[in-house]
This record gives sequence, structure tokens and C-alpha cells, in this order.
Amino acid sequence: MNDSITFFNEIDTIASNTWPAEITTYIDHWQLRATQGVTKRANSVLAIGDYPKTADWLPLVEQFYADKGLPATFHISDASPPGLDEMLDSQGYVHELPCLMMFADAQEATALAQEKLLLKPPLSITTEWIGEVDEEWLDAFLELERYDKTLKDCYKGICDRISKTKGFVKLKKDNQIIAVATAIVEGEYAGFLNVVVSEKERGQGLSYYLLHALSSWSLEHGATQQYLQVVASNTTAVLLYEKLGYQTKYRYHYRIKYDLRPFATS
Repeated sequence: MNDSITFFNEIDTIASNTWPAEITTYIDHWQLRATQGVTKRANSVLAIGDYPKTADWLPLVEQFYADKGLPATFHISDASPPGLDEMLDSQGYVHELPCLMMFADAQEATALAQEKLLLKPPLSITTEWIGEVDEEWLDAFLELERYDKTLKDCYKGICDRISKTKGFVKLKKDNQIIAVATAIVEGEYAGFLNVVVSEKERGQGLSYYLLHALSSWSLEHGATQQYLQVVASNTTAVLLYEKLGYQTKYRYHYRIKYDLRPFATS
């Protein structure tokens, strides 16, 4: 296995630990994840490394998701085995949600964020970190993302299942949360997710403030590298991260089969 593939496998595994599914089962080394259909990450096959040795792995995958009333979904990345994407395409799996995995040196990203902040007018912002997700953070996250409040328990479960070093940040203005994010450290890597800023407060440099807080926290907890997963079409976010020294190291997308009736029965 060459160095690039080894790296892709390592990062895909680390990234999967930042978003633990409610149900996880295995076909050989491939993880089959399900979480009531909430987010593709937590409801997909982490297809990395070699193909499973089990000959009928595809019908087994489809049965697993059909039994849960979910579409069969594969997380396809540069760590996936050759030919998998094309094979799934031939079986009627549609290509969805191309994403980028962007990386930065933690020291450099922190310094660049600080430089950007110095160019902005001072903000009357308070920063609060918590080690476990609480009601306030969850309510603000759902509101800022405009997600249905019925998803609260599901998101809480995902956050509670994170077993690595984790922190949840709240940025407050006039005692109201205007931005939130999550940081998770595993080894030398810090992963940032759930990064969202209030639409009403954008354009003031809050993204730099938030990324500076995340980067500083990750340094304090031993991370030397940091990464973000961002939807490829979100050019605004991609440009922001590039200004902080982030570079795209690899890509991933999903292959989804919505109608499982030809493949699996309940």
C-alpha cells in the first residue's frame, strides 16, 4: 500500500470517529452505519481499503439498509477500492454530495486567523467551551442550521457517542449564541465540524473568530494538524478556509440507491 493510500485510510478512519452512528455493524472491515437517516455520514457504508472477502457483500449491505427503511448509501473516497464507484453506478446508485477534505497546519491556521481578526473591527463576543454537548448548544445548532427540532435527540446521541477528546464552542453576543462548532482531537489531528454562524451576523469576521477559537483549542489539546470536511459546491467556505492555509488533500462523495426493491426484501 503506497503512502497516499495509507494516509487516506488513516484519515477516513479518524474522521469516522467524529460522527459515531447509532448502529454500526461490519462486513469484514467495512462499517455499515445507521442513525435514523440523519446525515449521510452516519447512515452510510465506510468503504475503505480492500473489498470485503464476503462474496455477497452488496446484497448484505442492501438488506441492512432495507430492513431499516433507509436507502443503501456508500461513502466513496480516495481510500475506497478501485472500481467500486463505477460498479455502484452500473447498479443504479446515484452520485451525490461531492465533498472536500481540507487540511492545515494548526500553528499556521491559528496565526492566519489572528491576522485576519486584526484587520476587522473589534467584536464584543464571548467564547464558551463545554466538554459535553448541552441543551443550549443543541438548541442553537438546530436553530442556526434551520434543522427540525425533532432531530435534537438524534444529534445529541451522536455528540454523546464521540469518545475522543472533544469540545463544543459557543460564540455569544449580548448573551445570545450567534455561532457554534465542534472540535475533536485524535492523535495529531483535530477535526472541526458543525461549524455554523448566524446569517444575521455574517460579514463581520465571525468565521475568523470561530476558526481562531477552534484552532487555539486544538493546539492546547495536542493537535498539530487540523481538517475540515466541506461540500465542494460551497465556494464561500472553501475560499475562507484557503485564506487560513487549508489545502484540499482528497475528496469524497456518496453513492445512493433509493429503490432497494430489486435488490433486497424485508
